[in-house]
Amino acid sequence: MTHRSQLAALQAAILGDASDAPTPGARVLDLGCGNGDLVQQWLDLGFDAHGCDLKFKKGPLVDRLEDSGRIELIEQDPYRLPFPDASFDILVTQQVLEHVRNYPTTLAETRRILKRGGWALHMFPARLTPIEPHTQVPGATVLRWPLWLKTWAWLGVRSASQTGMNWQEVAQRNQKYLCSSTNYLTGPELRRQFANQFDEVRFVEMSFLKHSPNIRGRMLAQLGRIAPPLIGLYRTFWARIILVRA
Repeated sequence: MTHRSQLAALQAAILGDASDAPTPGARVLDLGCGNGDLVQQWLDLGFDAHGCDLKFKKGPLVDRLEDSGRIELIEQDPYRLPFPDASFDILVTQQVLEHVRNYPTTLAETRRILKRGGWALHMFPARLTPIEPHTQVPGATVLRWPLWLKTWAWLGVRSASQTGMNWQEVAQRNQKYLCSSTNYLTGPELRRQFANQFDEVRFVEMSFLKHSPNIRGRMLAQLGRIAPPLIGLYRTFWARIILVRA
């Protein structure tokens, strides 16, 4: 969706479009922080940044950020973010919500740890994006039929981690992963889930494109001002950018 080295600045710009620009020193949480690179980006911008995840990915920043208490693991039974109520001014996620199986619990936890008036910004692939980004299989955000997955595996479609696997193993792994670890909701269902927890829910793909580091994104934003349905197509077939206020 965007180059991660520019992601924190992009997120800050989108938040600035919605209200006053985020002020350095504000507390920011990266939910699903992976290897901590986005946490470090927010720190570099002068924010009091933290992160959490079910498990950390490998990366050069992980040990230092964990030792300093900047990143923490999430409790899973029951699911609970490892922070007190009303702890953060801003919460961000990047390619996280397409993995959430239990929206009510997850969104309730994000609401709990946000301060009153705090913002949460979520960026993730759309339900009808042509290529499922984790398996690289066309249409697999909605098509999980065994024959469909076997056909693409037989044709040689692989994710980076599947290099060298035979097609039967790839198809089997993709079936299991897609059914257990992804959840691509429709636009109306996303709005309903968020509205159950937040009074203010916005789809802000135009703001995302306006500030995109990619010139094609900025050009699409300009075209979208002339032909607004283009932005609707973008959010349907490429990415969802959702902003909510606690």
